Amino acid sequence: MNLFIAPFVNALFGLYYMVGNLGWAIILITILIRLLLLPLVFPSLKSANRMRDLQPKINKLKEKYGNQKEALAKAQMELYKQEGINPVAGCLPNILQIAVLIIFFQAFNVVSQFSEGKGSFEDINKLLVAPYQISQDFKFDLMFFGSNLTQTPAKLFDGGVVAQMILPFILLVGSGLLQYWSAKLMMPAPAVDKNVVKVTKNKEDDMMSMMRTQSTYLMPLMTIFLGWSFNLGMLLYWFVNSLVMIGQQLITNKLTVNSK
Repeated sequence: MNLFIAPFVNALFGLYYMVGNLGWAIILITILIRLLLLPLVFPSLKSANRMRDLQPKINKLKEKYGNQKEALAKAQMELYKQEGINPVAGCLPNILQIAVLIIFFQAFNVVSQFSEGKGSFEDINKLLVAPYQISQDFKFDLMFFGSNLTQTPAKLFDGGVVAQMILPFILLVGSGLLQYWSAKLMMPAPAVDKNVVKVTKNKEDDMMSMMRTQSTYLMPLMTIFLGWSFNLGMLLYWFVNSLVMIGQQLITNKLTVNSK
């Protein structure tokens, strides 16, 4: 596992030496990760947009084949082939982004535990390249806009210090809102969703549409709920990651529209 964690720990230290603050180092590494993943993410977003635009044609196929599931599946695959769309193109980038999130979480835990005195500088130095290695008296500047990045929102709110509650509140609520915005950007137009229900005789598409709507609201709430127990460093990563991802979605949407 150290083989995967070490590059992230080195990136955190390297950027920290550049900017002198752990919060800004996290922001920079998050943007850097999103840029590095862009060659994989951009085709995925583009494919998702094309799938969304293809929904009216899929609706016509559903109207034509009704409950003939095998014939419908075959016709859909033929349509994807004609349009040059791979319906599973987004799987690999999504898996990769989850893997990066987990590894970053582990890397930041290393930094957090060292800052809390639970790890030795020798252990940290085993992960760091020679120019970034630290001495025994090294200490991070953990404060970012009045809050300690190694603390969770739960602990900071329990402390009752208003100044320390501002950042966790912004990150929690902001992450939830960004999650909602991202989901809305990827959803079919409401008119298309309603049309799906009208043209199909069974309840499956009605159920799918309802589940998609529910998840649009449920996921932001889950983000806030889970973020309550995450330290602010991880929340900051998630917030900036979501913000950059939405920027990439908007740019992809605009490029898709212009290419039509």
